[in-house]
Amino acid sequence: MRKEPRMGKAKAFIGLGIALAAVVALVAVAGWAFYGESGHVYAKVDNARVAAIEPRAGMNHEYRLEGVAADGAQSEIAFQTSRELREGAYLDLETKPLRGVIGWEEVAYDDLPAAVQDKLPQEG
Repeated sequence: MRKEPRMGKAKAFIGLGIALAAVVALVAVAGWAFYGESGHVYAKVDNARVAAIEPRAGMNHEYRLEGVAADGAQSEIAFQTSRELREGAYLDLETKPLRGVIGWEEVAYDDLPAAVQDKLPQEG
């Protein structure tokens, strides 16, 4: 009389393998979101597009501006600040995947990439 192999253990190992693969995938996505390569989007401050918000982590203003990537691609970008920014200032916004804007600094118009200068012309 032959004994049939136990399928229960095989199914358990397959299930464990799938669960482990899912955990590894989630960790990889989380690592990419937090430590992935930074991007840069440029914007011109328009204080007509800022709103006061309920303070969170010291941030009490939210801007929604037209952002321009170094290649000239445009999209709306939102970020929060602790104060109103200088009207008409040009910003270099550092972004991370999934997290959005993680930092910003004011830059001179001449420091903007050429494709960005075409989309955010200097006034005056």
